[in-house]
Amino acid sequence: MVKIKDQKGITLVELLIACLMTFIIGGAALEFYASQHNQWLAQTDVSDMQQNARALKDELTTSIRSAGYGIIAGHPRIVVTSNTLTIYRKDSTKIDTIQYYVSHANPDHPSLVKQINQDSPQVFAEDIESVQFTRTGNLITVTLVAREGRRDPEYALDGYRRRTMVVSAEVRNKI
Repeated sequence: MVKIKDQKGITLVELLIACLMTFIIGGAALEFYASQHNQWLAQTDVSDMQQNARALKDELTTSIRSAGYGIIAGHPRIVVTSNTLTIYRKDSTKIDTIQYYVSHANPDHPSLVKQINQDSPQVFAEDIESVQFTRTGNLITVTLVAREGRRDPEYALDGYRRRTMVVSAEVRNKI
């Protein structure tokens, strides 16, 4: 019988320990990547939501300030209800009626819609959960609640992050 002496190599136990350590380190790295990826997705959603709300605020401010442009005396310039804003202005030969309100036609993605005259309403801003208009003299205050477009199962309550924004604009044309 031949005796094997001084043979170099790794044993089965050493190989199993190396595999176990590789799985542990790989699992930790994968968990770290997954958590960072989820954070990135959440921040992207929040950024999109805030950008959408800011653009909406800018547009509404511009529209409110231009309400009543070219309108003759006695015609309303702006009509405010709690959840609808109607603006009248004359950009061409006829008076345009512009109406803003929230549509819940798609309950997963409520949207602020803009309707000009009798045209079909167009989605103006997505994922706007609610909007409230108040009027004090010539000052119109808009309070809007924007939310993320995608539900985050790790976030509290119903899984949506929300931002409330308030903007006030004064109607420049005589009311």
